[in-house]
Amino acid sequence: MEQEKLEEKALELFRQQDFRIKEKDEGLYKAVKDDTELEIRILSSEKYSMEEASELIQAGEKVFVDEGLEELKEGVGNDVSVLEEASDREYSMPSYERIGDIVVISELDDVSEDEAVEAVLEHNPGLDSILLKEENLSGEFRVGGYRKLYGDKTETVHREHGVELKVDPTEMFFSEREGTERKRIFTTVDKNDEVLVMFAGAAPFPVTIAKHSKASVTGVEKNPEAVKYAEENIRRNNVADKVQMIQGDVREICPELGKFDHVLMPSPTNALEFLGEALNCVKSGGKLVVYSVSDKEDLYRPVIEKVGEEASREGLKVDVLKRRVVADFSPSKRKVAVEFRVEE
Repeated sequence: MEQEKLEEKALELFRQQDFRIKEKDEGLYKAVKDDTELEIRILSSEKYSMEEASELIQAGEKVFVDEGLEELKEGVGNDVSVLEEASDREYSMPSYERIGDIVVISELDDVSEDEAVEAVLEHNPGLDSILLKEENLSGEFRVGGYRKLYGDKTETVHREHGVELKVDPTEMFFSEREGTERKRIFTTVDKNDEVLVMFAGAAPFPVTIAKHSKASVTGVEKNPEAVKYAEENIRRNNVADKVQMIQGDVREICPELGKFDHVLMPSPTNALEFLGEALNCVKSGGKLVVYSVSDKEDLYRPVIEKVGEEASREGLKVDVLKRRVVADFSPSKRKVAVEFRVEE
């Protein structure tokens, strides 16, 4: 396929989901939506050889190629999508995210199920499954309700930032769009740091941190199915010497773990309920990163006030370092992150 046509075909996937496109270099783009930033590399076999394409691809980029470069799916550590030169029919595209070889549709947006499946497959050939999210995250393990629209598999391998993550979105929470946030975290970790990840899930934070730093990481997760995947992801990425996963309730486990330079709470729907445990795990001068779901009209105040109140009860002082939107949660709510410095 011609490079220009392939670029237009790939970028249209993001425009239809309200991403803004910025060109960074020839064949390299940035897709931006709220605080989500995706690096997109687009490579046509009419313009690049297999060797040239491999040399251009950088860690963390989402890669789109045509069928002539399909073998890159097995040759690089990135998430690679192969686009076919199919019909020029225009489709109404629902809002979705791609996790490995599975697509999760968050809302049909007045598109029929049949048309949604046809549209997604047109732009994402070779998928194993298409899932429709029918229920928001709920229950003890924050798992959504999904219905299969195409295919039967719910397990897949997602690639980002040079790591491979085996996940099943029907068994544990995982979002491809939070890869930007994971990069923000691992780029701020020093080599001798000790990091605690509460509600660690299938270990996307522990694995990416360990892969890109010399820090030691402890993950705590109550969901036994998520822990099973986490342990496999640790082995798959050869970071067992730097990552420890513990299955159990953070209320019971964390008080026995000691103090850490960084404590992450990537469970936005209930993290504020466990602030006491988290604050007491942070070394004096260390960093606490709290994730929460907030109204888009009042993003940070509830988190900052709640953390400040809990810190006072624990005899600690906290200062706000950074605040940001991580992702959309609903039309009226956003997932946010607030970073604090904790002092005794």
